[in-house]
Amino acid sequence: MMYMRLRGKWVVGMLALWLALPGQIYARQTDGGQEEETGQAARLVTIARRKKKAKAKPAPVVSRAQMELAQEMVSNAYELGRGLETKQRVALMTRLLYTMRSEVMAAEKRQWAEELFGLAQRLPQSDAAEADDARNAAIATAAARLALYDADRALELLDSLPSQGGSQADARTMAARLVFVGYMQHHSMPGAQILLAHGRRWGEHGGFPYGASAAALARLRPDEDAAEDFFRQVLGIFQRGQEGLYGVSEFAGLLEQAVAMEAISEESAEEAGQSVMVQLQKLMAGEDSAWSEEQKQQVEEALNNVRVSAPKAYEAARKNAPGLFAVRAVRVLEKVETPKVDVGLQSAFHELAEAMREHLAPGEMHEVIARGLQLVNAKYGAGACAGCAGPDADADGYAATAPAAGAGGSPGAYPLLRSDRWRMAPDAQSWALVSLAALAAPATIATQLNGIEDPFWRAYFLAIAAQQVGQPTRVADPTARRVIEKEEAEPE
Repeated sequence: MMYMRLRGKWVVGMLALWLALPGQIYARQTDGGQEEETGQAARLVTIARRKKKAKAKPAPVVSRAQMELAQEMVSNAYELGRGLETKQRVALMTRLLYTMRSEVMAAEKRQWAEELFGLAQRLPQSDAAEADDARNAAIATAAARLALYDADRALELLDSLPSQGGSQADARTMAARLVFVGYMQHHSMPGAQILLAHGRRWGEHGGFPYGASAAALARLRPDEDAAEDFFRQVLGIFQRGQEGLYGVSEFAGLLEQAVAMEAISEESAEEAGQSVMVQLQKLMAGEDSAWSEEQKQQVEEALNNVRVSAPKAYEAARKNAPGLFAVRAVRVLEKVETPKVDVGLQSAFHELAEAMREHLAPGEMHEVIARGLQLVNAKYGAGACAGCAGPDADADGYAATAPAAGAGGSPGAYPLLRSDRWRMAPDAQSWALVSLAALAAPATIATQLNGIEDPFWRAYFLAIAAQQVGQPTRVADPTARRVIEKEEAEPE
């Protein structure tokens, strides 16, 4: 009897165990499947990441020896320029100050900025406005670059520049946009009052740097009281009514930025908007109410900035001064003349690009580069391109143009000043060809550039080549046709 009971318990226990096993086996199978799926997903993610990394091209690595070579080329270009006439030295010094990153050869560039300031004082005096523009542009460039190393001294250089009284853009207000940024980086919030003091002196009869003041306001923004106080002081200067139409438009732009960054109160914004409207009405009622199309555009921009920044002031002006809103600028598309293509330089560029793709031997590459530089020398050697300097630049317009970034140039290398047409610079095709040659043969390009006969152009092209050797970038054919999201460009 006892045996039957034990046997019954054993059967029940085995039955329970048998019923439980499929669940455990199924659970293990399920967990294993999940682990397998998870592992497979992880492997797929890893593979995807590897593929993504494989698609991204690595940034070009510049060896220490190559960087030292680039700096030596820059120094040699500077030495070549010592014996040049003042106007040529100004053009070369401007190029050198923008060659490679600002921290490279910082001590030398600080000295060169001071030298450029001194050279600007020695530029030929002339009754032509272009000559004054050239001198002021050189000083502004020196100040803008010096601000990277000595912002206090840069302000002193700007003090020496004349003002246009807020009637139009001038060298000082344009350069101040860069100098103020550098000054605030060095001095932070305490520097805002120093900048305000300088601006107050500059704008005594109009021409306050409102656009540049946005940099100080941005730095002060974390301190609401300080930002509000700074803007109120600038507003007080504006309310003196000394600005021309350009200055009024600039202040309206500052107002729009101040509201966008939430640096001022609504009350201050509305008061500033009312002041803009008052100044516009005053200018419109003046004797010089016959505005040009450019001035009409400035009025439209000022009104639009007030509309988005001080809507109450804007609506009040619509009721009380409807004449302001009748101003309409006729925007006419200016005809852009395409520079003539030098077929020889274009062919030389394509030949060199093809040689790079085929990885020719150094000797063969040297010959290809030499043939291209012979064409450059024919264009610039022995004074052949005398028309590339000054207001009587050649019909191609090359003297006034700086190369695009895709052509091996340095974006932002030249301030947007009215004296651009006086600046000496090579044509885009020659610039691109020399840049591509430096990319193809960085170790020998300096020697090959000795074939350029004219000392100024040899030094200038040496600086261009140094930029490419020290910071290798892609070089695009400046004559290639471009369409949206597609560019026929350079060899990899």
